[in-house]
Amino acid sequence: MPSEGSPKERPAALLLLLMVISLLIIPVLGSAGRDQILPRKVYLPVIDRELRPMLEDPSGPSIQVLVRYRGFPIDRDLELARRSGTDVIATMKTIPVATLKGDPNTIMRLSGDPRVVWMEHDHEVTFDMEESLLTINATLAWDSWICSANHDFPQITGEGVTVAVVDTGIDAGHPDLDYGRKTIINIKSDIPGGPWYELENSDTSYGHGTHCAGTIAGNGDASAGARKGVAPDSKLIGLCVGDVGITLTNTLQGLDWVYQNSRPPNPHNIRVVSNSWGGGAGEYDPEDATSQICQKLTYDNNVLVVFAMGNAGRGYHSGETLTTSPTSLIPSNIGVAAFARDGSYVADFSSRGEKGKNQTYPDVGAPGVRIWSAHARITQISAMSKMRGNPNPYYLAISGTSMATPHVSGLAALMFQAAPSLTISDRFEDYSGDDPEGWVANTFNRIHEIEWIMEQSAHYLSPDGIPLSDEANDNGVPEPEDMGDTEIGWDQKPIDWAQGYGIVDAQRCVGIALTLQRLRDRYGDRKWNVNDAIEVYEGGGVFHETTRNLSTDTLHTSWKGEFARYAQDRDIPLLVQNQTRLIYVPEGAQEISITLQFDPWILREGQIGDLTFVIDYGWDGTFDYEHPFLGSRTSGTKTATINVDASRSGMYWAIGIYGRGFKALQPFRDGEYFEFRMEYVIGASMRVAIPDNGSLELMEPPSNSMLSRWSGAAPSSAYQGGTVVQKGTMFDMERMVPIPPPEPERPSRPFPFWILAMVLLVAIALYVIYSRYVRRKRRKA
Repeated sequence: MPSEGSPKERPAALLLLLMVISLLIIPVLGSAGRDQILPRKVYLPVIDRELRPMLEDPSGPSIQVLVRYRGFPIDRDLELARRSGTDVIATMKTIPVATLKGDPNTIMRLSGDPRVVWMEHDHEVTFDMEESLLTINATLAWDSWICSANHDFPQITGEGVTVAVVDTGIDAGHPDLDYGRKTIINIKSDIPGGPWYELENSDTSYGHGTHCAGTIAGNGDASAGARKGVAPDSKLIGLCVGDVGITLTNTLQGLDWVYQNSRPPNPHNIRVVSNSWGGGAGEYDPEDATSQICQKLTYDNNVLVVFAMGNAGRGYHSGETLTTSPTSLIPSNIGVAAFARDGSYVADFSSRGEKGKNQTYPDVGAPGVRIWSAHARITQISAMSKMRGNPNPYYLAISGTSMATPHVSGLAALMFQAAPSLTISDRFEDYSGDDPEGWVANTFNRIHEIEWIMEQSAHYLSPDGIPLSDEANDNGVPEPEDMGDTEIGWDQKPIDWAQGYGIVDAQRCVGIALTLQRLRDRYGDRKWNVNDAIEVYEGGGVFHETTRNLSTDTLHTSWKGEFARYAQDRDIPLLVQNQTRLIYVPEGAQEISITLQFDPWILREGQIGDLTFVIDYGWDGTFDYEHPFLGSRTSGTKTATINVDASRSGMYWAIGIYGRGFKALQPFRDGEYFEFRMEYVIGASMRVAIPDNGSLELMEPPSNSMLSRWSGAAPSSAYQGGTVVQKGTMFDMERMVPIPPPEPERPSRPFPFWILAMVLLVAIALYVIYSRYVRRKRRKA
């Protein structure tokens, strides 16, 4: 054997050493070389089509782009970009994207970097700017009882769910958006990539985000609950993405924050992010940065992303031109079209998909025309509203798919409360393009279970017989002769480029969600999907009218509000927003006791005041009873008991609040809502006379946001037995029983050829044995 270090071993050892050195040195040299120079070769496939024309003139002005790299880390990529003459504006934490600014020639050359996966223009985004709650049946969903044999469930009002609003911010000083209680986080970033900072009012320029937040989850305090949001008990997080010149970088930074702060264990339980913004028209592109981060939000964190379709529909009702925003077409997102406030037509401004390409159609719609919601003061929108004659300092009415989108975001919060297990589904987004196999091969083209429920339960608005060309008079729905095979969606539901599957129905959505959760909790041995829940919900009559037998002669109701200087119920010049709430007084009522409670001294605010209440019998606009101010300024409690005769029963009573007080000026406090304000709670107890037959039927009017409904209370001392029969609607948990699956047909049994084979083998064996036996006998013979 050769000795160690012999000449025979030296060439092999030297070769091995050179290979190791080359492996260590070559990557370093490659990295060093890459850090110094951009490639000269341009690679067009990574440049978005919208961006390419902007780069044609090498001497053109600087342009800001979003660049997605091939994974983290991107520090060396950013250093290369800086050395090549581009400015690094911002970076994202969730996806490997940076915002760069440079001349067209440098940006074009950047496309040749093998680490660059996608480039797109950082364009500016646009904001797509009481009856609507009834239109989508939100009040019916709130007021319906949820019952089972074991216990009653809480009503579905969005409690426990948080909605993030990526917009112009939230004025959380508004009585409906209480800072710290309703709006739990309110942050703002002034420049792209800049730091976030917390403040009470982050919506100081536009007012758009405040209006959207009020529709999602406003508590309605400034209107005694009449103008509360769709999910009034949900929490809000406001993310102001800038005041002027807002681009994709700003909005992506907001979505990036939501992703980072909704990662498990998701301490704020952020389940929905609402986006009433977009930019331009175009189809969904899976390479876009917005597509990437939205899909990560849904697939990684189970956060539903809701987007406005856009407001570019006027003049394009025929569907020949695509006008929808691409952000609304991301399959895992819900894209929302705008309807009239009463749902009677599709808004003429609502963006349309391209006829024949149902992957560009809206998913669902919601009211978006003249929607009343929270008013942020001293903003562009408030100034326009005042110029148009609106004196109301707490609410204003504006229109847009921006106003439709928060209806759907709030409804999603109700559904997550009803069914926390809702998640991404196995169903793919509608698609009628040229590559259906490629579409279903991409797992990111699936929809969320919430979208599945919304689409299958939506009310499709029928055409009105007026051609789409008559935009001034038609209801915006294509006529039958305009429709083709692409206007048939999942489960043979109608779908079109104006309204998608139709206007959402909160009562059906919540009922189906409750059913699906119940099936999963009770029958966990089977895998349940949305269509299973729909079959059980509709087949079992889960939602139905019912009655409750209350063993009492006393009923109670209560509500809260926030009286303010500009919210009087008296005939004074400042009568701009009243605090009226309705109760229904049935025939058989004997007396009603009303109690008002408030804190007359609020030292931290430097204010002192007094409140009282008024009553309008019959709701005809005239106050018939006024409780005096005097007598309880220190306790903050006012009570009155009113006898009810035939002239005051079988009708609505309107109960209003008015007050007076003083508040010291606080010149160093930041906030628009500086006036005298006082929170209160008001309760009403009604004693009824139960007739000799032992029951009194209580028939209240249909649900609406101004009506405070009765519930059973402890009997009075005069109670002699009997029941109050209260009519209402119910989600009946005991009817949520799975319909047995059909027994599979027993397949016809094939002929048992194995038996024939066995018979043949036995016959052959017997023949062999017999043959041997015969041969032996012949030999012996």
